[in-house]
Amino acid sequence: MNAARSMMGFPSEAVADTQMAWAEALGADQGSTGGRILYIHMPFCRSRCTFCPFYYGSANDQERNEYVKVLANELSQWGQEFQSAPVNSIYFGGGTPSDMTPDEIALLLRTLHRHFKLSSDCEITLESRIDGLDDAKISAAVDNGVNRFSLGVQTFDTTLRRKLGRTSARKTVLETLSRLTSCNHASVTADIIYGLPGQTAAMLLNDLETMLNDTALSGFSFYRMHLHERLELARAIKADKMPELPDDETCFELFKLCEERMSAAGAKRISFKHFSFHPRERNLHNEISAWKVPCLPFGMNAGGRLGKFKFKQSGNFKDYKSMIESGCKPLASAGVFPADFPLAAKISGQLNCRMNLNLELCIPAAPRQIRERVRAELESALEQLEREGYFYAESYNSRLLTARGRFDCAKVASSLMTTAAKVYYQEKIIS
Repeated sequence: MNAARSMMGFPSEAVADTQMAWAEALGADQGSTGGRILYIHMPFCRSRCTFCPFYYGSANDQERNEYVKVLANELSQWGQEFQSAPVNSIYFGGGTPSDMTPDEIALLLRTLHRHFKLSSDCEITLESRIDGLDDAKISAAVDNGVNRFSLGVQTFDTTLRRKLGRTSARKTVLETLSRLTSCNHASVTADIIYGLPGQTAAMLLNDLETMLNDTALSGFSFYRMHLHERLELARAIKADKMPELPDDETCFELFKLCEERMSAAGAKRISFKHFSFHPRERNLHNEISAWKVPCLPFGMNAGGRLGKFKFKQSGNFKDYKSMIESGCKPLASAGVFPADFPLAAKISGQLNCRMNLNLELCIPAAPRQIRERVRAELESALEQLEREGYFYAESYNSRLLTARGRFDCAKVASSLMTTAAKVYYQEKIIS
């Protein structure tokens, strides 16, 4: 009960037999026609950014090529198990997927098209760094179905980029974005981070103006910098080599600055942290994932969920390869979600994608015998959050997030999920 519930993660009770859990999840999924997404992990990076908590390591050309071939084998083995419903989104994350060669990119995409049933509007996203994304890689991607590129820009400010370990200068960033957007085959989106050490409102506004006036980006994600103590950036700040991160109120002002500028520009709001400039930008993977639908993991260290289980794949290449060669799903761990997971998914999806909450759309996900208790507890929590300035009441039983609520959306979601979970545990409805 004490484990954190969040929009990004969820607690689970570990199971000893991961293969049995996978088999049970597969069995329960047979015949399902609901939405599903694929996550494919490329764990390697050429270098580590000072703020990145996901760095696994680098790989030479031979190691990466061998990994891609084993990954293609994993995809071909399991595609036949998921034919009852089409895949709505495929996301190549990392790591740095764009470090693959054109042939490696084409191999994985052709394997997916051959072995999986994809929806007619399936979004296929390739994460990329700015440097190394040449025309041959772009062609290999779009020729084989990639219709969305997500680039880790973070900021256009050359000095700040290099302090964060991003090697490309502003000019190179703009040139790469221009080459991508001019091909007119895919949505091109960027990650922009606020709350960076030393970042001022003027610097952030310059980033926003650059996107609007100097690029043809389809949209962008707006993330707050969160620092992990073990990272190089945290050590640099502690040693007074970098400024401290801005405090909450300063970050809130930066958040509001972005909202105000995007509103004035007529940008479409997709979620509390994503904006669209063009109809082709849907950010489908993240918006579907917010509702905690099945997410099928492939590749080393990939995480996912299916049925009542969450899964994490092996991060050791020898074990990963060996399990695939033996016909097993290369899992390192599995866990069973608690009984409140379906209700939490409704809370998460509404807050993320709609930026509101309507209890009438949530309560049916709770067991019938505790629905009224859950409703009462959530209603009380919402009234308190409204008094604190996170929501305001709207018609048709909805409460909309305020600017403060959107800024603290993850905290608000966690609070509401935890409130609901207490009822389950008090009534001993655990699984």
